[in-house]
Order: sequence, then C-alpha cells, then structure tokens
Amino acid sequence: MTEEAKPLSTTFSKQLSIYLISLFLPPLGLWPAVKYLRQQDEKSKKIGLIALVLTIISIVATSWLTIGLVNSVNQRINDQLNLYQDIGY
Repeated sequence: MTEEAKPLSTTFSKQLSIYLISLFLPPLGLWPAVKYLRQQDEKSKKIGLIALVLTIISIVATSWLTIGLVNSVNQRINDQLNLYQDIGY
C-alpha cells in the first residue's frame, strides 16, 4: 500500500524563502529546487526551475567574486614583496 505524497506549499512566503536560500546559500538551494521540480503540478515545477536558476547564478557570481578577491590579495602581496626586494631587504 503506497501513500500519495502531500503536495508542497506554493505560497508566496514559501517561494520567497526558497528563492532567498537559493541566492544567499547557493548549494543549499539545490535541495528545494530538485524537490519542487519532481512535483506534478506546473506551479511547483516553475518554482523549482527558478530556484535552480537562482542557485546556479549565485554559485557563478560567488565563484567569480572569490577568484577576483584572491587575485587581488595575491597581487598586493606580490607588490609588497617586490617593494621590499627593491629596497634591499
């Protein structure tokens, strides 16, 4: 005997929480995205797709910003090392 799964909530507040998780905690946004994509109704699938896209955008943006920060810090350290090398230390 199998029980029918209860449909997931599609209220505005639930959507907002899913989208915020997808944007600000990128890897965690994949869990609700997949969960909603597996539902039968179109509204749930749309919520899941939006959450997936937001998660991917957030992961790409976070990676890009992190690489830029690491490169900037690395450049500043190299500049400082070159300055001391020119002085003769």
